[in-house]
Amino acid sequence: MLHEEELISLSQAAARFPGHRGGKRLHPATLTRWILAGVKAIDGRRVKLEALRVGSRWLTSEAALHRFADALTSAPAADTPSRSPTARRTASERADTELRAMGA
Repeated sequence: MLHEEELISLSQAAARFPGHRGGKRLHPATLTRWILAGVKAIDGRRVKLEALRVGSRWLTSEAALHRFADALTSAPAADTPSRSPTARRTASERADTELRAMGA
């Protein structure tokens, strides 16, 4: 998909976002982190910015920026109910008990 889109440098892509804490724009290193490590979405999955490595440069596209932003701002899927901390702890304890019973 990215191969068919007009590519832009990370510096050009960073200029499309407002800066944080009074900065004029995002630093290109922020986009590099989004490419390599991703950002945790609302539903807990990790979303990475699509990019291509060409030599020593990373390139992305406007469309990839939009897909990245959409993935981060979309609401969690309706079929993924969120659990309370108590429910998570109970499930974790149950799994621990089952693993110990299996000898793990």
